[in-house]
Amino acid sequence: MKRELGILINANAKLAKRDAQLVDRLRRRLPPGRVHATSRVEDIAPALEALLTLPLDALLLVGGDGTLAQTLTRLLAKHDAAGLPAIVPTRGGTVNTVATSLGARGTPEQTLAALLRGDPFREERRAVVRVEADDGSPVFGFLFANGVGARFLQLYYDDSPMGPAGAVSVLSRITGSALVGGDLARRIFAPFEATLAIDGAPPIREKFTVIMAGAVRHVGLGFPALHSAGSDPERIHFATTSASPAEIALQLPALRAGSPGRSVDHASIQRAELHFSEPLAWTIDAEFFPPASRLVIAAGPALRFRTPRPAF
Repeated sequence: MKRELGILINANAKLAKRDAQLVDRLRRRLPPGRVHATSRVEDIAPALEALLTLPLDALLLVGGDGTLAQTLTRLLAKHDAAGLPAIVPTRGGTVNTVATSLGARGTPEQTLAALLRGDPFREERRAVVRVEADDGSPVFGFLFANGVGARFLQLYYDDSPMGPAGAVSVLSRITGSALVGGDLARRIFAPFEATLAIDGAPPIREKFTVIMAGAVRHVGLGFPALHSAGSDPERIHFATTSASPAEIALQLPALRAGSPGRSVDHASIQRAELHFSEPLAWTIDAEFFPPASRLVIAAGPALRFRTPRPAF
């Protein structure tokens, strides 16, 4: 079968910045006009529109977790999911949590070569996460978090080297603080009050330390916390907890091994609506968004994702 491929590259992603010849090598593998590199967010939509004017069987995305979210948000703002090409995530970023959880392996060049050879790939339909904040336009991605999740990322960006080693360092600092009741853990785990309604059920008012929603199982550093993600193309995984820092710290080994955790509530949902006592910052795929008073978190349209089979 002839494969009509296109590639969108984030020129600011770690791999592209480290390898100045990457874009040129990828362009030599495909006909003219099928490889676009972007260096600004504003460049993504025009590049996508140019690619979508071509016959396109699959779209390779080269970048990190933020590249995937930024691309999907612009694709779904203008196009029906049913008419989009299969998305092929590749490992082009610093951590690649989302791409790895989806099944990406090897380098972008190895993935492209495998597609051109006609190697077997796995294709699945999977809902993405749709987030609408206050009256803003919807944002699409794979991993939503607020509370602890957003504050962890803020500490990582502000005070750590980028990459897995930096994330492990932040986790170690927070865990150590939690076990001794330190100020850092108290600040990161500061509870917030919210009214939560899931799939039309009566709303409840509770205090939480984190709310997460995901279309992929792994939330980073190998933690498969969202175990039902990807099992239903019309639902996403939703997890909440009000656990203290010490409770979470003591459960980390079990969570890392795949346990749902004694103090974490899990659900497979289509829609959740949140109202906060005070506006709260949130993140999707490690991209930060301004504090919001109301959030609607839902299963977005199911897209086709294509990744190498394990033998690759």
